Amino acid sequence: MSKIVLVTSGKGGVGKSTVSALLGEALAYTKSRTLIIELDSGLRSLDVALGVSEQILFDMGDIIRGSCSTKDAVLECPFCPGLSLITAAAKSVSVTEDVIKKIIAEMGFLYDYIILDCPAGIGTELSEAAKCSDIGLVVTTPDPSAVRGARAAGAVLASCGVKNRRLIIERCPLKAKKLYPLNNLDEIIDGTEIQLISVIWEDPDIRNAMDSGEPIDDTGLNYENFRALAERIRGKYIPLGFK
Repeated sequence: MSKIVLVTSGKGGVGKSTVSALLGEALAYTKSRTLIIELDSGLRSLDVALGVSEQILFDMGDIIRGSCSTKDAVLECPFCPGLSLITAAAKSVSVTEDVIKKIIAEMGFLYDYIILDCPAGIGTELSEAAKCSDIGLVVTTPDPSAVRGARAAGAVLASCGVKNRRLIIERCPLKAKKLYPLNNLDEIIDGTEIQLISVIWEDPDIRNAMDSGEPIDDTGLNYENFRALAERIRGKYIPLGFK
């Protein structure tokens, strides 16, 4: 059965869906069959990032309404073999624990990893998804409001029994002085009370890739960071080193 990886953030706009997409690509690169389930109904974006917008016939809303089978809603990423996506509903729907468990039961034997891309915030959707998850990845940027939100999201995961919680710092400047008003990465980690698993550097090439539906350049600033993140998710020990 699949290992279930939840990706969340307390605050919107911190790069949560970017992490879901690029972690999915990195896992597929290791020959791990990976399915991303986008749960942010009414605000989907991963179809653009993974280049499948023109393929959409069914989405999460159709699965919930019984308009299609789960398999009918699965889209294969054209540039990344082994990576698939179920897009969020076009309109707001309630995605419950039972719905998520049903999809996992139907699709779990086909994939090594299922990534749950949660809506931002600490609402009901996060609690419902957390109850189905093995690993909780909390994404923040290095600013005080995002750090506070990440701490709140981590607390929700803990209350739902997700013991394996890890922090990803997104859009991190290369120069420490640009972290202001925060002083260093330790201050971010302490502020969230979550163990760090990855730092993703500030890089406009990532946004360009997400907006164009193309993979990030293998010579880019964060290519190896996402490969290392995928290996850590797979259980391999890779030290957190910063250049």
